[in-house]
Amino acid sequence: MDYSQRTTMDFNGSIAIGPLVGLPSSNWVGEDVANYLLRQNVKIQKFSDFNTPIAAKYIIVVKLMPSVEWLLDKADAGIKVLYAPVDIFHSHYVYWQYKERLKLFSGFLVHNDRVGDLVAKTAPAPQFPIEHYLKYQVEHDSRIPKQKALLWIGHLEYIPSLLCFVNKRSLNLRIRALTDLEKLPAYENYLEKSLHKIRIPYTVANKTEDGAVICGLYVEQWSEQKQADLMKSCVAAFDTKIDSFAYDLKPPTKAQQFIYNKLPFACSESSYSFKYFKQHGLQVAKLTELEYLLSNQYREKVERFCDAERWRVDIKIVGASYINACQNAKLPRKFSKIFFYLMNSLYFLVYLTLRLVDKLITLSMSKIIKRVKS
Repeated sequence: MDYSQRTTMDFNGSIAIGPLVGLPSSNWVGEDVANYLLRQNVKIQKFSDFNTPIAAKYIIVVKLMPSVEWLLDKADAGIKVLYAPVDIFHSHYVYWQYKERLKLFSGFLVHNDRVGDLVAKTAPAPQFPIEHYLKYQVEHDSRIPKQKALLWIGHLEYIPSLLCFVNKRSLNLRIRALTDLEKLPAYENYLEKSLHKIRIPYTVANKTEDGAVICGLYVEQWSEQKQADLMKSCVAAFDTKIDSFAYDLKPPTKAQQFIYNKLPFACSESSYSFKYFKQHGLQVAKLTELEYLLSNQYREKVERFCDAERWRVDIKIVGASYINACQNAKLPRKFSKIFFYLMNSLYFLVYLTLRLVDKLITLSMSKIIKRVKS
């Protein structure tokens, strides 16, 4: 019996996991792992919102932040609440909104060291490195011919970075780009403003349910089946996101998905994915090293790394790491609630100020775009 199995079998406590609201993050980090632990006979309660009565010794909160009152109630009851932020900190102002609240948690399940560094500035609770388990696994078939194409998968908000990368290079490879195209109507204003910043006029042509040409590049609607097919047939994958506060704090999920499926992958040297794999012994190809990305030498290196390290993203290991985090969590220290509410109010003012500044910048950008169009 290995360590992960022993940890899971020996655990006698109970864990509530949620809120499970159907988001990709709550499914991947919450629902799937909860279901796995249930199959291992661990006492698991799944909850969908913070109004649900919870009867568990530990609570793992996935991404969505509970109210101050909810957290204080659990701390007063001696219940250890752990927080998995995932990618909640999409802006500086979100951090300030939750800054004081972070002190009420008993531990943090961290998918990115940079998130850990940010949280540690205000919260003394222990942190536990956690992986996304390998949700999408591909069986490679040598009979499937490799197409001379590079695979890119990302949300619509990162399309500007993809266009910037493509426009700066003379690529003799086809780009197969998968995105959440069904959300395009909601993202058009954002795309127009983001593309304006990098001097690319926003255009959409030939839009269907399966794809569209955005600023001259054909992008396709993501589906799990199409993703699996392209991971089998594309020669390599890459990621290009514009450097930002939000991107720096993202988990290395897509990079793991590619590399742990033995698909050569390239990304920016500033990306957390680059840092993550370097920490574990793999120097990921840079976006400026396309020849190396496509080389047999790099492909073999990725395959050897995957064979040696893929255990990290096995759901057995991930499930055991949740239990280990619960067992080593520590209740928050006693504090003055008057001082807590005072600081929480002060940080909320900082949050409002930063958000107002962000809105004003967005409005100014909209006016500039309108003048350029007219």
